[in-house]
Order: sequence, then structure tokens, then C-alpha cells
Amino acid sequence: MSQPYDIIGDIHGHADHLTGLLRKLGYDDSSGVFRHPEHRKVVFLGDYVDRGPKIRETLRIVRGMCEAGTAVALMGNHEFNAIAYATPDENGGWLREHSEQKTAQHQATLDQLANPHPEEWKDWMDWFSTLPMSLDLGGFRAAHAGWNNEAVAIMNQFPVKKGTPLQRMCQHGTDEYRCREELLNGMELNLPNGEIYLDKMGFPRREIRIKWWVAQRGKKYCDLVFPETESAPAGDIPDEAINSLHVPYPVNAPPFFMGHYWLPPVRIPAPLTPNIACLDYSVARQGFLCAYRWDGEQVLMSEKFTTFGDLRKADPTSH
Repeated sequence: MSQPYDIIGDIHGHADHLTGLLRKLGYDDSSGVFRHPEHRKVVFLGDYVDRGPKIRETLRIVRGMCEAGTAVALMGNHEFNAIAYATPDENGGWLREHSEQKTAQHQATLDQLANPHPEEWKDWMDWFSTLPMSLDLGGFRAAHAGWNNEAVAIMNQFPVKKGTPLQRMCQHGTDEYRCREELLNGMELNLPNGEIYLDKMGFPRREIRIKWWVAQRGKKYCDLVFPETESAPAGDIPDEAINSLHVPYPVNAPPFFMGHYWLPPVRIPAPLTPNIACLDYSVARQGFLCAYRWDGEQVLMSEKFTTFGDLRKADPTSH
């Protein structure tokens, strides 16, 4: 049988949820590293920092498992954003602007780690830069927000280091920017006629995140918005708005796991399609931390999800 894995979604500094989930999955804390007695391994899907109360502890758990060989960690958009926020551009500014909105998104990390422990934070930033944006183990694939074969191939060429590749990843209009966005942020579509859409944090946006794994042509905006919401525009999507490079995720492709999308916490999580699962159930907004126990199956099953968080406390029988 293939190596079994437990794939874990966005943590956002909730170290207590992480240790609770790992123990529920059967991992024991051995000499400061979580290990499974049956030699299962973990794949972390990214977004370890920002928002939560124990960011430093979360990073230590994740990195400790990676260095011990009991886990693999992927980059999330929050790790990439942290690198860009701390990296000067060529014009006296920063690759990620220090606006009030963007600083607020990093504030928990700045307060808990970057400001009180600047030298340690530099080391964490160096570690972030080593994290891959995608993982293909043959039996399954994983990335923080999306999968596109071309994007995977292009981004595998570029380590996230200071210099030209990193600058191009932050520069609108470059292939590196587009591919990084598809893997770490997912695919988006611009809204028509200057319409504005409020995202999950209440910020106005002129584009929507979409179900990138399905065909776009012939759809309405409300058909594709993800997560689903009644506030999405109902108009038809014009052909010129369709991403010409977009290819739906094949139904016969290996299972794909992602986080990122802040799904509403439901009693029993389920796959989005027979071979796609999202494992972000909004732990940073009173949701729960979620894992999928993969044992080689190519058709994903609801009973393979495991959760730890508020809904678990309310209903001990929930998965």
C-alpha cells in the first residue's frame, strides 16, 4: 500500500487545535515531535501564520515535524505575503505594500513574533522561502488553493528567494505572478460593469474567487463563485472574461487537496467532487481544524474527514 498521509488544512496560529487534531489522528508527542505509531505522515496545506493566538507555537510544531521527516509543509498565501511584506522593492517601498488593510492582516504575526523576536522572524522567513507551492506524490496532489499543470511546472523552476523571481511573482502581468496566484490564491474572474462584491472579511472586491476545477463557459457568475454566496452577481460570464489558459480539473486525475477558502463549518465535511477536497473550515472564525485521512483511495469519502474544534465539542459524534 502507498504511504498513508493525513492532510491538514489552514491552521492560522491555532496551535491548541493543531495538537488536539494530531492527537485525535493518533499522533504522539515524542521528544517534542509528533509521530504516528503506524508511520503515517502529515501534509500541511499552508497558512500557519496570522489571525490566531499561538503563531510561534504552530510554526514550531509544523517545522519540527518536517525536519523529523513526519510531515511535509506547503506554502500558503499568508507565508508568501509575509515574505513580500518584509522585502523592499526597487522604489523605496515593499513588494507587499504596508497599507492599513494589509498590515492589519499580518498584525497578529507582527505582535507575536516579528516585532518581539526579529532575529527569529528572519529565520522563519528563510524557512518560508523553502516551502514548495505544490506537491504531487503520484497518488494525490496538493496545493494551497488551486492546481494548474502549467502553473506547477513554471513555479517549480523558481525558489521564493530575494531577487528577480520574487519580484516577478509580485508584479501584475507576469507569468510568475499569474501562476503564483493560481496555486496560492486560486483563480478569479473580474466582475462586469464595475460591480463590487464584499469578500468574507467585508472588503470590497471587483473580482470573485471561482470553482476553478469546473468549465467556465456558459456559466453565470453565481454558478462559479466559491464559496457559494447569495450575494454574487447573477449575470452571464462573457467569453472574453474566461481565462483562455484555464483547463478544468480532469475527473480521472489524482485526488487533489487544498485549503484557503474559509468554508463554513458544517457538521460533516464532504469532498467537493469525487477527487477534490477543501480542508479549510474557518478555524480562525470559530470553525474547526480539518484533516483528510488518505490511504491510497482515488475516490474521496466523507468518512475520511477528521475535525477538531468548536463543532466537535458541541457534537462528539461529528467527524
